[in-house]
Amino acid sequence: MDLVAEPPAWEDVTITTEDGVDLYARYWPGGPTALLVGHDYSVTAAGAFGQRPDQSSEVFVQFTGTFANEGYTVLSPDYRGHGQSGGEFRPQDGPIDLKAAYRFLVEQGYEKIVMVGWIGSGTTAVVLDGDDEEVAFDGITLLFSPPQDHGMDVNAFLEDLEAPTFFIASNQGTTASWARRMSNKATNSVGAFVFENVPTGLTFTDVFGPELVGRILDFADSV
Repeated sequence: MDLVAEPPAWEDVTITTEDGVDLYARYWPGGPTALLVGHDYSVTAAGAFGQRPDQSSEVFVQFTGTFANEGYTVLSPDYRGHGQSGGEFRPQDGPIDLKAAYRFLVEQGYEKIVMVGWIGSGTTAVVLDGDDEEVAFDGITLLFSPPQDHGMDVNAFLEDLEAPTFFIASNQGTTASWARRMSNKATNSVGAFVFENVPTGLTFTDVFGPELVGRILDFADSV
């Protein structure tokens, strides 16, 4: 499938966390399967992931818009201190913010909630699901997610994680080895898929964007 050039109209919603921070989120109400799409954390420290654009729901609007255009419910929040959300970002608050977004979807009546976690967001999702009895994703997709991120370590939870888990990586960098190791350790892994390197002069979205969307949706439909 092609990625949408312009996303369909979304609702701007405010989600309040347990500690009183207001988070902004883009919300596309749709079908019975809800996709909770998390962005990575903004990184400014040298040597982390290098210099990138500030992270927020805006970064993924082409993907979230495509999910919505295919009929799925989509919630794409900004973590505190990112995008249009309030508060000051601290990595240890990531699970609090993600739990608030999960609870929003539960309160809307969605019984099937699949996490789509980009880099640190995927790591956060595994830790949250494994550590919090009130959170139980129906599936988790980790996109290029490291096993350790900002003090969070998925290795303590993979063997007991009940949610089917899909690991997606690229041959570029270290994400492929991360994904394979985590997939081998996770009790309920559906496997690891590794994309080939992106040809020089092109972007990942240009080359693999449509296939990535298709694999995420196939996984969401299977759980």
